[in-house]
Amino acid sequence: MSAYKISASRFSAALLMFASLFMASGSFAAELNLPDNLVIKAIDGQAVSNFDRHQLSAGKHIVELKYRDIFAVNADDSGSWVKSGPLYLTLTVAEQQSLQLQLPTLDTEAEANAFIRSPQLQVVDEAGQAVPAEVMTHGGLMADWLAQLRR
Repeated sequence: MSAYKISASRFSAALLMFASLFMASGSFAAELNLPDNLVIKAIDGQAVSNFDRHQLSAGKHIVELKYRDIFAVNADDSGSWVKSGPLYLTLTVAEQQSLQLQLPTLDTEAEANAFIRSPQLQVVDEAGQAVPAEVMTHGGLMADWLAQLRR
């Protein structure tokens, strides 16, 4: 049986190189934070798990979101779930940026349904400055793509 021998110094150098590559790739990521009633389903067409924070590389992204919240009329009411179909957020992020998605105040089931029909949200950076972003329904996204194809 032959054994591959590696010196401690070579092992340390390889480990250091691997760690620096790992840290370098993570250091360029932007972080996207969501309110509790939004979940990310996919980023750039790649499915993601349901966490409240997501890492994005610098550049332009399409984020598939889903809105869901429960509304109760009174204390005895078990509540009514309001859920959206896919909503698409398009935004461009910079390196090492921390972004927060902010929904308008949705206190009633009617307000939540109005939001789903015509979604509006704001994306702000760590300084509270608005970041250009657009959110649309699936139909709006398709219309936007068709318009771009015609140009």
